[in-house]
Amino acid sequence: MDDSPQKPMAARRSARRETRRNTTPPEGAAQPKGIALYHDMRVEEDFTKCATRLFSILKKAAAASPGAPRHLFLDVQGHRNAAGGYDADALEIIQDFVLGFLGPYLTEISTPLYRASNPEPQREDLPDVLNIRDPDREHAYDHRDLPVRNRESEPDRRRSRPSLRAIADYLGLDEPICLICWQAPVERAHVVPESLGGSNDVRNFALLCPRHHREAPDVADAEAFWSWVDYACERDGHMKWQGVEPEMLAKAERVGLRIDTSGPVRKSLHHFDRVRDELVRHYGWSPGDFAGGDHWGALMREFHTVMDAATSTHFNVAKKASTEAWAFEVARRRLRDGVAHHQAGGDRLPVSDRPSIALAERTVRKSPDRDGAQSLVDAARRADIAIEAAALVRDLIDSAGVATAEEVLRGIREEAADRTAQLDRLTGELMSHAECRYCGHAIARIGDAPWLHIAAAPMSRGCRAASYDRDGTWDNSLDRAWKAAPPKSYR
Repeated sequence: MDDSPQKPMAARRSARRETRRNTTPPEGAAQPKGIALYHDMRVEEDFTKCATRLFSILKKAAAASPGAPRHLFLDVQGHRNAAGGYDADALEIIQDFVLGFLGPYLTEISTPLYRASNPEPQREDLPDVLNIRDPDREHAYDHRDLPVRNRESEPDRRRSRPSLRAIADYLGLDEPICLICWQAPVERAHVVPESLGGSNDVRNFALLCPRHHREAPDVADAEAFWSWVDYACERDGHMKWQGVEPEMLAKAERVGLRIDTSGPVRKSLHHFDRVRDELVRHYGWSPGDFAGGDHWGALMREFHTVMDAATSTHFNVAKKASTEAWAFEVARRRLRDGVAHHQAGGDRLPVSDRPSIALAERTVRKSPDRDGAQSLVDAARRADIAIEAAALVRDLIDSAGVATAEEVLRGIREEAADRTAQLDRLTGELMSHAECRYCGHAIARIGDAPWLHIAAAPMSRGCRAASYDRDGTWDNSLDRAWKAAPPKSYR
């Protein structure tokens, strides 16, 4: 999109973002020139992103021209509530963050609701870092319950979809164009899909080109959709300037606008590579989050739970990288909160996820005559029963305050420790562990049973012997080119 008269005014306002201009003539040789700072709180920005960007703009201006009067101009697009006023995020940015927190570091503030001047001298002691900690924000997704999360708690119950013109007006666009690449034609994209409870309220729609519409996530979390749009705007920002006349680009450069007309080449990746790329770039996953191991089986099970309960399909696309990346992130949060819950329980004993026991149960199903596998399964069941009994008595003590139950609890806990130690001993005696010679992942076997993979390959099937079912278990009946086998040894 360019700044020509044929393009929307919203784009021209966006192009002026983070630019500086002189405001008033200097009173004297020593008087620094004023600096105007402009930011457009786009509809895809939530409080955290907008506050972070405003602080960054202010920090750069203070470093470039210390002491110069700073004038902040803030626009807000979208962010409307059921009554037609600004929603909680926009009000908090204007009233609390801009006027309250940033006010002392500015000379003048202009917002859609207020225009104010700082009665005190402008301060220059800006904090080095902006820390925003508010886990109970209104728009934070409750990943523990997997509910549908609309951006507005009281959406309009209209049955018909709004027109492109109505959606463009809400988004602050002069014409219907894609929010991400500023291209036309566009399609109406539900923020929360109708199949997940999304409404036909104009606030539940975005305008996207066909390409970005098919890439957008289909999830039950409105803020996740808008966060993805914001991420895609940064990723595909260079596409906004496709088809712009060279004279217009040269004019923008002369007035100090930095325009990137070319972006990094987007590789043609396999599906899981695209999911991995989005988890890293959008959700901040580190290499350790992709490491295989015992936890990966639990993550995959939780991932499928999230996919079944809080996502949908669109355009008959069974797999979307954006949808699956969100599901992996929510699954990771759910597991993390579950671990924290167990740790917060003090002396409660969590029932651990033992992939070796699951492997033993599969071995028993396929070869019922294997005594070693049956011994492992029986030991695991005895340990789990003792652990559950300890948790039950702990609940009795907490609720009824029975002092004599402490001795009962101590005895049950000792029994649980003995049975768990017996299970660990049997596991060490009966089960062999190694690495697969084909894919390098962990494998195990009970006695002389066939070698089986015990952990999922990170974000891919890896070795074809490591075939994961949708329910999170290995399917030994699948055809494969080879069986799991340990590396050869030479003596």
